[in-house]
Amino acid sequence: MLQAVATNDPVVQDAADHAVKTIQQRSNSLLPYELKEIVHANAEVLEDFAKLNMVLKVKRGDKEEKFEVEVHHKNEGTYHVNHMEQDHS
Repeated sequence: MLQAVATNDPVVQDAADHAVKTIQQRSNSLLPYELKEIVHANAEVLEDFAKLNMVLKVKRGDKEEKFEVEVHHKNEGTYHVNHMEQDHS
């Protein structure tokens, strides 16, 4: 079951940084994405990884965007972005 976690938790911060790098890699933009805020984060610990669902506010140039991301934090310490989509709310 997903539970709210602190957005300043080091694992949440690392997962958010990894997600922003992935957003950048999948984007065709020459302007870099910059993490402005972790709006909220929920986590669920499963057998061999933790699932983190987050809403991230990012900035690219002078434009701010929000992304919903699901990041898996594997037991060996690696991160994998399982899902990401732009949040138009």
